[in-house]
Amino acid sequence: MTNTSEETQVYDSTTFWIAPARNFRTSARLHLQHLLFQNTLDHILEPNIQTFVAGRKELKVADLGCGNGAWLNDLYDELSSKGISAQLDGYDINPINFPASAFLPPSVTLKKLDILAKPLPADMVGAYDIVHARALTSIIVGSDLSPVLSAALALLKPGGWLQWEESRADTWVVQPPAPDVSTTACDTIAHMLKAAGQARGSGFEFLGELGRHVEEFGFSDVHSLSVNLRPRDLKAWTEDYLMVWEELYVFFPPKAEKPEAPMTREAWVDLFAKAVGETEKGVAIHQGAIVSVVGRKAI
Repeated sequence: MTNTSEETQVYDSTTFWIAPARNFRTSARLHLQHLLFQNTLDHILEPNIQTFVAGRKELKVADLGCGNGAWLNDLYDELSSKGISAQLDGYDINPINFPASAFLPPSVTLKKLDILAKPLPADMVGAYDIVHARALTSIIVGSDLSPVLSAALALLKPGGWLQWEESRADTWVVQPPAPDVSTTACDTIAHMLKAAGQARGSGFEFLGELGRHVEEFGFSDVHSLSVNLRPRDLKAWTEDYLMVWEELYVFFPPKAEKPEAPMTREAWVDLFAKAVGETEKGVAIHQGAIVSVVGRKAI
């Protein structure tokens, strides 16, 4: 719920994702996001990693930025069905969305950890066969992938695999169901978000060549996959993004505080309401595709 009296904030990934507002609403969105990623990719483990896993009896997997553990829960089911005993560890800077351990599968453990902090705990270094990462673009500054890739490389055993999946955050698609349906408000917000990302040095253009960046960092057997979103899922993707957009009002000053601001909090709230109205007439908001890259740590 929008509170126009809240203090104006500046985006900082180290504080935004642990704020009290990242609560059950965020967790619900993460469940939806996981469903949509799986609908698009149609696998939990990428095929090359499935081959790596085949025939193994034991496995250790780390999920970076695990959120509420939805991916690990599905991975547990998949590995269990193949008779694989796995230690599945999820790490996230904000534990508020973790399910109670009593309700998790026995081999799934979720732990609070800033995966970009150095040094990493010694018992984690070189401990994992697979490291999974998803939707981490919001913590990447200046298109510098080295913090994420360094963490993944450090966690992996020699010969272990990284699986990294992202929406094409460099692209905003505002898609009307018919030419006569207005998209003015949604187009305005999409333009603002792209400009804001570029202003903080993160236009996310690296996503178009994520595989090359992973390979140049020292991973081998790199495979890239780009999968277009299913039209039947576009309404759900739209609602997922609306839940994000709804929270952005805190980055705009109230009119009483800065009446000369190019976008005040009240103006944003009005713009967002108009965008919601457009989506209720069928306008879809999405990012076109999901890119998935896997790579192997040198043996």
